[in-house]
Amino acid sequence: MTPAFKQHFSQTFSNYRWLLHFIFWVIFIGLFYFASLKGGLFNNPKFPDPFPQVFMTTFCLVIFLQSYIFLLGVIPMHKQKKKYVFWLCLTLLFLLWFLINVSIISMVIRTIPIMNIRPELSLWPLLKNHLLVYLFTSSIFIAFYYFIDIYDRQKEILKLGQFKSEKIELESRFLKSQVNPHFLFNTLNNIYALSLKKSERTPIIIERLESLLHYMLYECKEDLVALDDEFTFTNSYISLEKLRHKEDQCTITTTIKGVTAGRKIAPLLLINFLENAFKHGTKTSFGKSWINMEIEVLKKELHFKLQNSKPEVPILQTFSEYQGGIGLKNVKRRLEILYPKRHKLTINNAPDHFEIYLILIF
Repeated sequence: MTPAFKQHFSQTFSNYRWLLHFIFWVIFIGLFYFASLKGGLFNNPKFPDPFPQVFMTTFCLVIFLQSYIFLLGVIPMHKQKKKYVFWLCLTLLFLLWFLINVSIISMVIRTIPIMNIRPELSLWPLLKNHLLVYLFTSSIFIAFYYFIDIYDRQKEILKLGQFKSEKIELESRFLKSQVNPHFLFNTLNNIYALSLKKSERTPIIIERLESLLHYMLYECKEDLVALDDEFTFTNSYISLEKLRHKEDQCTITTTIKGVTAGRKIAPLLLINFLENAFKHGTKTSFGKSWINMEIEVLKKELHFKLQNSKPEVPILQTFSEYQGGIGLKNVKRRLEILYPKRHKLTINNAPDHFEIYLILIF
């Protein structure tokens, strides 16, 4: 037995389906016996015992064996190949094969001396009634099989869809969880740099960091958060960075337009862009640097534009990591998961500045 056959066999007879098969065959034998009575098989001097019993048993066994050969062997093999025209032709050939088998078996049975069947007696009227029963029950059997098959396929599709949904949800949670250590790593690096300089701003930055971490750990558990809360978080992060940079070293401007009340957004979606801008656009070796953030909330869209300065041409190669860092890779994947076909992200790595332009559809 091949693994595919074992799987199909267990699926066919699993979950009490064997009981449905049993009921079907009980009904079939009942109909067959009724057709035998109507066709004059029993209590008929033309067909003395034991011919009626042998004929009926043989006929039922042939149908039983041929049905399950077709059900467990032929149908699954050609259904997987999706050769439906070939399968239909094969079904007709199978019915023809059945007729030939029954005819041959009937001829063999009548030649057995103990049956006492006269050679000139035709069995066709008898076979005709039973063949009608066979065609009727076979149609029900095939229809029943395909009903169960469609039901199983729908269950598999739903199960696969649920599995994909759970996989995407787990990936989304993992990506969101990555934001916390990534953000913390960058911020602690900044605090460490200030502590080496013995800056008086270090305690203030640690205090601000505590409030940011509180939001990230305790207020971002839902799939969506209030847009106002997310903007408050991003502004707090910008304020934290302003403490680290002198005004004459880095110019930071922010603009928010539109109505934000009642709008929601996936949490921690914009912070990666800001981290990237501050990490790569405000190094002291660049001289005078700048960051410009513009947000506009429309009726059904959010437009987010972030620009930051870049160093002069001689050190341009240090910016090759712009589009390959874990932060941007993370947010790109989160956008694909959380806003499929509802976002447009444009990244422009110009000679003198780096620009992010994101459109989200609510």
